[in-house]
Amino acid sequence: MSAVAITFLSLWLTGLSASPATSTAPADEASPQTPANQLTAGEKAAGFKLLFNGTDLTGWEPNGKPGSFTVKDGVLVGDRSGKPQTAYWLGTVREYGDFELRLQYKLSPRGNSGIFIRAPHEGRTSRMGMEIQLLDDGARTGKPGVGDTGAIYQVVAPKAFVSRPAGQWNDLSILCLGPRVKVTLNGHIINDTLMTDHAALSNRPRKGFIGLSAHTKPVQFRSIRLREISSGTAGPRSPATQPMK
Repeated sequence: MSAVAITFLSLWLTGLSASPATSTAPADEASPQTPANQLTAGEKAAGFKLLFNGTDLTGWEPNGKPGSFTVKDGVLVGDRSGKPQTAYWLGTVREYGDFELRLQYKLSPRGNSGIFIRAPHEGRTSRMGMEIQLLDDGARTGKPGVGDTGAIYQVVAPKAFVSRPAGQWNDLSILCLGPRVKVTLNGHIINDTLMTDHAALSNRPRKGFIGLSAHTKPVQFRSIRLREISSGTAGPRSPATQPMK
């Protein structure tokens, strides 16, 4: 087995050992005291870049008719209320393969949104690429399903309901590393799987656009940052998940 394969297997086995909704909040993670749309010193050292500048939509483009996404007071707002013909998602202008994405989002009551990853511009985005579901479901209990927050939509259910109430900011991290997809919400690992373990995901692309979804009710995003991970390597350790789980 090659050194790269051994490294990846070690990371994967470490992740498997974590209990459901394991807390992974590190000292260097962006906190409520961290100014919005800025990187911590640890994130800068790890190679994170801001995808949203807090001022305008530079680096992003609507996948359809403009008008549903605007910037107000340093926040990227998605709102299609009364504008059903406008684009339902806003995508990056370039594609990404292996990466760690971090952002904060805030939903409206009964809100419904999502983060598209490795997605194409054509076809149904959540089926051609992948969508990490975001819902106002933090008050729910029991076993989550494949349509709940943190799910790889309609394929892999999350481990627990850990969303904060509507109107509060949530901290989301998504790791894509080869076939591995890991979702951490508010310091808890709620999804960690291999695409190759699911027939519905095994042939989906390993590279594509990142997108922010606005279905009907307003949704807000800020502090969107990303570090790319070199193909064929485990990448540098993240300051927010040392050791990576």
